Amino acid sequence: MPTPRKLTLLAAILGPVFLIALTLLTSTGIISVTAAIVLGAIATVLVVQVLVVATVRRVDGKAQRIDARVKRYEAELATVKTATQRLDRRLDEIVELLKEHENKRDEDLQAILVSLGEDRLASVPRRQEIEEIVHDLLPRLAAVEAGAGRAAEDKPEGEA
Repeated sequence: MPTPRKLTLLAAILGPVFLIALTLLTSTGIISVTAAIVLGAIATVLVVQVLVVATVRRVDGKAQRIDARVKRYEAELATVKTATQRLDRRLDEIVELLKEHENKRDEDLQAILVSLGEDRLASVPRRQEIEEIVHDLLPRLAAVEAGAGRAAEDKPEGEA
């Protein structure tokens, strides 16, 4: 189908030729003036109809291309929407796993702190026992050292 520009150019070329032909036919008396006016009006209406049909077809073609583009964009949007939903679900799973890991870590830390607290509580009586033993042994050790020091003084220097 010719474009509207080509049809307009064709009408611009053929229109004056048609008017000249009608004028010659009217001036020679082959057709009457009324018939020439009616033929001119009919030709004008036909040219306008051809231009309208070509323009409508052109607009319809553009509308179809736009519709196809819109459908393609809708399909791409549906794909993106599906992908974002998958990502959203995956992120929710990751958040849940992180929460579980955090809870487990908190429980582990709590258990470690409790264990340290129990060890500390258990070490307090043991420390007291050791302190008592040390207090009991210090006088004995001092006595042993004093006895060893006197024995060394009593011995002559050559006997060591």
